[in-house]
Amino acid sequence: MEWKDEYRVGIRDIDEQHLAIVECIASIKQAVAQYDRQSADANIVRLADLAQTHFKVEESLMRIHDYPRLEEHADDHKRFSFHLKTLQASLVTTDHFHDRIHSLDEWWDEHIQKDDKSYALHFLKRTALGRA
Repeated sequence: MEWKDEYRVGIRDIDEQHLAIVECIASIKQAVAQYDRQSADANIVRLADLAQTHFKVEESLMRIHDYPRLEEHADDHKRFSFHLKTLQASLVTTDHFHDRIHSLDEWWDEHIQKDDKSYALHFLKRTALGRA
């Protein structure tokens, strides 16, 4: 997975967190390609930590800014976290693991493009209107 400019949501801290997560997913994929189980496992743990922190930040901002789709967005975060836990139980050399890591790519891409850009627009509008 590579960083794309279209992943930017216009909120610097969130964009930096997204970049760190994308880089971590790329590291996992590289470790898997090299059959480096130790590195893959370490990066999966790192990804879980990054994602948990990121999701807490996003959901806190959503509460502060009265984002109407908070519950739906938080449920999506829970699905990602569950998916990540199943990845932690998989073997690096299995097709299942490769399918799961590919699914993380797809989930992340769609989530940022659709869901995160939606809340970012909501935040930025509220901030511009002085409601933050």
